[in-house]
Amino acid sequence: MRFNTLYIIGFCLLLTNCKNDKVSEVIEETPEQKEARIISQKDIESFRYADFELSPDSRKAAADWQKYQELNTQIELLKKADLSFFNGDLLLLKTFLTELRTEMPESLKTNEINARITALDTKAQKLNSLLSIPNISKEDRLQGIKELLITVSNLNLQINKKFEFEKNNVFKPQ
Repeated sequence: MRFNTLYIIGFCLLLTNCKNDKVSEVIEETPEQKEARIISQKDIESFRYADFELSPDSRKAAADWQKYQELNTQIELLKKADLSFFNGDLLLLKTFLTELRTEMPESLKTNEINARITALDTKAQKLNSLLSIPNISKEDRLQGIKELLITVSNLNLQINKKFEFEKNNVFKPQ
């Protein structure tokens, strides 16, 4: 008797919960809303940070470093709001960054430069995840782009410092 009552109550609950006549509305974005989410070259140009380039000595040392040259090309495209490299497949980005580290010329292999490449790796992967997830705000994406640009600038600064110290015969005490 109890089981029959429980079955009837359960069946009634099932019937009342299954009846869902609510119509879900599809909310479409207006062109203005879509435009507000797109990152433009003007947005990236508005960043304020110290953008260091390589000195002549540093350029000479990095001339044969193919992955570094490719990184500079991708950074220039990023500054023009072409996000395709950093928005692409994460595995390709990780492979590129690993090759950047392994193909580094011996004259540049220092702990300081390796630390900057590690920071670059972290910021590039963070930017990839920010650009890959569609519901991340434009401000967060722009902040990720700015952090990556600063990291590349810091890498250039560290390479310049290495050659400046060598040129001035500044040695660290042992």
